[in-house]
Amino acid sequence: MNNLELYRRKKGMSQTQLGLKLGIHPTNITMVEREHRKAWPRLRKQIADGLGVAEELLFDEEGNLKKVEV
Repeated sequence: MNNLELYRRKKGMSQTQLGLKLGIHPTNITMVEREHRKAWPRLRKQIADGLGVAEELLFDEEGNLKKVEV
C-alpha cells in the first residue's frame, strides 16, 4: 500500500470521489495510485491539497509514491 491510498481511505473517499473533487478524470487517480504512471507536479499538488496533507507525505522528490512504512 502507498501513502496516497492510505490517506484517501482515511478520508473515506473512493478514487472516483477524489477525482471528482479535484475536477479530473478518476482514471488519473487510479493510474497514479497503482503506479502505472507518475503524477505531474500540478497533479501532485492537487491530490495533496484535496486530501489535506503535505505533498511530501505522498510523493518523494522525483514524484514517486511513498510506501506506507510499517
